[in-house]
Amino acid sequence: MFIKTVALAALILTTTGCANSEALEASVSSLNQKVDTLTNKVNALTEEVGELTTQQLSNSEAIENAKSSVDSANERMDNIVSSYKK
Repeated sequence: MFIKTVALAALILTTTGCANSEALEASVSSLNQKVDTLTNKVNALTEEVGELTTQQLSNSEAIENAKSSVDSANERMDNIVSSYKK
């Protein structure tokens, strides 16, 4: 009895596996396309992040230069004010 049940289950699995192979291949193909699409999107976002990082570094340098200019101007103004106080 046990052997007949196992044989019947194996026959059903084999038949079902053969019948669904085309659907399985279509599903795998669809998943491969989705993975490719996501890979392209990740690559595009990686490039965009790189560009934004470069832009952020440039902005940080400009801000530091502006702060330095402001400090120099404040120092000159302080020197001018101290010369009038004397």
